[in-house]
Amino acid sequence: MASMKNKKGVDISYANGYIDLSKVKQAGYDFVMIRCGYGSDMTSQDDSQFEASVKKAEKLGIPWGAYFYTYSLSPEQDKSELQHILRLLKGKKPTMPVAIDIEDADDYKLKHGGWNKENVTRNAKYLLEGLAKAGYYPMIYSGFDGMEHYISAEVWNKYDIWFAHWARKCGYTGKNLCMWQYGGETNLIDGNSISGVGTIDKDFCYKDYPTIIKNGGYNGWAKSSAGNTADTGEKPADGIRKDAVLTLRYLGRTGYDNDADQVKTVQRLLNALGYKGKNGKALDVDGVFGVNTEYAVIAFQKAQKVSADGVVGIVTWKLLLGVK
Repeated sequence: MASMKNKKGVDISYANGYIDLSKVKQAGYDFVMIRCGYGSDMTSQDDSQFEASVKKAEKLGIPWGAYFYTYSLSPEQDKSELQHILRLLKGKKPTMPVAIDIEDADDYKLKHGGWNKENVTRNAKYLLEGLAKAGYYPMIYSGFDGMEHYISAEVWNKYDIWFAHWARKCGYTGKNLCMWQYGGETNLIDGNSISGVGTIDKDFCYKDYPTIIKNGGYNGWAKSSAGNTADTGEKPADGIRKDAVLTLRYLGRTGYDNDADQVKTVQRLLNALGYKGKNGKALDVDGVFGVNTEYAVIAFQKAQKVSADGVVGIVTWKLLLGVK
């Protein structure tokens, strides 16, 4: 399968009606994100085109992912929404992420008192963590409003971001920007429609998700015996190919199949060397490669005068371990 890095794709839902994905593919769009449903776990809230669109994408060999529009106003509804997503994905193996669509386009949450940071963050955290625990590769879909006012930085910075900004250039430039929805009804780059398909949302992908997901064993795929060593077309940390890694994995905040024990080793070594997290405190030895661990790794790399990319590769491992 060709790399999806730097490829264009589309996202669709029931609103697009019957869609001829062969025409999407012929027009040069290489992946599709398909809405699976919205709200609590009831069949009436499944997306009516989800099953058909998945079958068409797989028949055409188009990498696909799913997105789910959340309406939750309470912890009880959070649970029902997670059950809804897992029911819809059961038996399927997407090769693109599963995104949580966090917006309030119809003012439902606003009208019912749920469009606030506490409710939105709790709901997002529960769904994203639940998907990860179930073995899926989760992602946040949102835009400036969600990022600036409704999703806590702790949650926002932890996951890959699919950013909605209909412009010539994406206004969000964070390290976790992994997909960009650059146009829909308004498209300043290549038009808002595809011949024979009609008006459609268009996206740009910055990561080779099919390789990452298959090698990492996400979304129902059996984990590759090569681990995360397959060539994704990306230059790994410190300029050394991933297939040079033997027992030590590349570890990073996003896009890497982290081994918790090895992350803990990194955290202990950084603590022993006096490096602290972004919060100014010693790192929690929890095996999670979060913002604080990345911050400490970058500080260490800068001190060692090596590529300060926040990813623990061969060179950084050797320096941490004091091995020549």
